[in-house]
Amino acid sequence: MVETRKLQEVGGGTFTVSIPKEWATNHGLEVGMELRLYPHHDGSILVRSSDADVGQLDEATVGVNGDGPEAVRRTVRMAHAVGFETITLRPTGSFTDAERDAARSTVRDLVGTNILTESETEITIRHLLDTSQVSVCQSIAQLQFVAVSLLRDAIEAFVDADDDAYTRIRDRGDEARRSAEMITRHFSRSLVSHAELDCLDVSRPELFVYYATARRLETVVDRAVRIAHTAGKLPEPVPEPVAADVRSATDCVAHAVDDAVSAVLDDETTRVRHARDHSDDAIGQIDALDRELFRGAGVESVPAAVALSSTLAHLRRTANCGRTVADTAARDAIRAENLDI
Repeated sequence: MVETRKLQEVGGGTFTVSIPKEWATNHGLEVGMELRLYPHHDGSILVRSSDADVGQLDEATVGVNGDGPEAVRRTVRMAHAVGFETITLRPTGSFTDAERDAARSTVRDLVGTNILTESETEITIRHLLDTSQVSVCQSIAQLQFVAVSLLRDAIEAFVDADDDAYTRIRDRGDEARRSAEMITRHFSRSLVSHAELDCLDVSRPELFVYYATARRLETVVDRAVRIAHTAGKLPEPVPEPVAADVRSATDCVAHAVDDAVSAVLDDETTRVRHARDHSDDAIGQIDALDRELFRGAGVESVPAAVALSSTLAHLRRTANCGRTVADTAARDAIRAENLDI
């Protein structure tokens, strides 16, 4: 229930507004207690009785519930994604050498994160990047470029049966994944801290759209890496007529993803329609290739047919990612046009 209060002016030009007594009582507020006010860029003011907000994410102590290096890797990634600045890991007993190695390698894989202290019974990890220096919009634009270029490179590796390209594409995919994880981290922090939004200079709805877009781009990158891996299963390059059709479908998929992300970043609603059209065209071409493959046309060997079928499935999933991002951009446009946020 929303209550209204009139803004009052007291001596010295100070403005005051009363707080509902029931709310104050329920939260342990008393007359004369010092309160903390947190003004934010969206025009809101938070009233709290303690120094909370982003301080809640200063540190966390997490037990490693499980045996082996994988439990350590999983715990580090989860705590980092939540958004804590300092993470202290404590095992039920003591860390093995393999578990300490797992912690080090996982931390090296996280942007702006280092190990501060390390012992047999405790590992402390610190995130060092200044949030105010981060541009989520720029990070999405970089992800967009990498995802689309990796998709095109992966398809070229596939049709050429070039298994040497896999390592290069996988490594670039890991870099893109780290960028997506950083956006997830900022989004998680924003659920607790308004100060995070102020540092990023975005609204919560905007950050959610960026987060949703980053997750779909992460899927695009993952599918590109899988396609590159499939290239190693081809006994020989794909016959040129089929290769041309696969490239054509991939071109539509790439345009669908590119236009959809541009619609998010540039607020261009016309791009939404283009992305949907490209996605539909891609699905149509992929379905046609699937029908030809089912009839036994295009490729001669069973391994080649299986590899092509797998690649077409990855392309279809990627085309659907483009449509999903386009739908996200469309919903964001409707909200922006009808809500004052």
